Amino acid sequence: MFSIEKSNIISELQSLSNVADKKQTLPVLSNVLIRCNSDNVQLKSTDLEVELEVTLTSPTITKPAEITIPAKKISDIVKELPEGPLSFELNDDATKMVVKSSSGKYNLSTIPAADFPDFDIEASENFYEVESEDLLSLIGKTSFAMANQDWRHYLNGCYIEKSLNALKMVATDAHRLAIYQLVMEGEGEFKGIIPRKTVIEIMRILPKNERIKFYLNTSNIVFMSKNFTFKSKLIDGNYPNYNQVVPSGDGIEIRANRKDLLDSLSRVSVLSNDKFKGVKLTANSNYLDVTAHNPEQESAEEKLELKSSVSGFDVAFNVNYLREILSTIEDEDISIVSYGPDKSAAVLSSDQNQTLVLMPLLL
Repeated sequence: MFSIEKSNIISELQSLSNVADKKQTLPVLSNVLIRCNSDNVQLKSTDLEVELEVTLTSPTITKPAEITIPAKKISDIVKELPEGPLSFELNDDATKMVVKSSSGKYNLSTIPAADFPDFDIEASENFYEVESEDLLSLIGKTSFAMANQDWRHYLNGCYIEKSLNALKMVATDAHRLAIYQLVMEGEGEFKGIIPRKTVIEIMRILPKNERIKFYLNTSNIVFMSKNFTFKSKLIDGNYPNYNQVVPSGDGIEIRANRKDLLDSLSRVSVLSNDKFKGVKLTANSNYLDVTAHNPEQESAEEKLELKSSVSGFDVAFNVNYLREILSTIEDEDISIVSYGPDKSAAVLSSDQNQTLVLMPLLL
């Protein structure tokens, strides 16, 4: 079949293993399809919700063939092998894949390629293009706010929306909301909800400094680069009107050093309630009191200097949610605007493309 340097296949196998089905609903879904053509080698895995296909860089092809082998096993094996060339060959009756390295050989069970399912989607000729760094920013600055296994299935992913001149991504779990947008000129409008698994995997495999093509249809999204094609079903459902959650009007604003606030939050959170993780922020003139307590009657308090004198700011947040939001901001200083102890607050940065909203806790 083929041989290749470990460095040219290890990350690809890891990505394919992440996509492959873990539930063993069909044995072949736990496998990776290897298609060795006369001029390239393609690897593919799917769980019938998402599909990843990669083209390997610089393989040496000895004989065209196709077969499937266990995705997690081959990924784990190659990860442990020494650096250098690896060879992948079928035995005479194609029941075993023999993987050889400088340190030894491994015989893996196979399932015929004919058993590997097709991931049928409606192709489109209307592509959009975006720089991989911009796509990473779009996902990285929003995906932390996705829900995880929420009964409201439409929250378990990121909402993507293109208007006339902007590409926007939104995520919320009803406790926090993150919105990020890029300028994207061109005709065409679309919207859809990308599943959580797809969001996580596309972040892992996106290359640096490359143009990524993508398109949406009514039920799927497809991302394409030089070396991979990533297909995913979209979540069927209506995303909530997130603009209603974004606060407006007059609020009380505090401004503080972002790193100092993060450090204070990390320290006092040790004594916060394990269930609610509540931390209270109270402005007192030029200082912010950061406090936490728990049912064991333990408490923690820190004072943090503010950038200006403020009074009336008194609100509690889930400390983990607040820390995650602050970690997506790169500014030295940040602002938090409270509209009341029971109303959503805004976390502001210098990036006008970013909107961050956090619901308070009632302690």
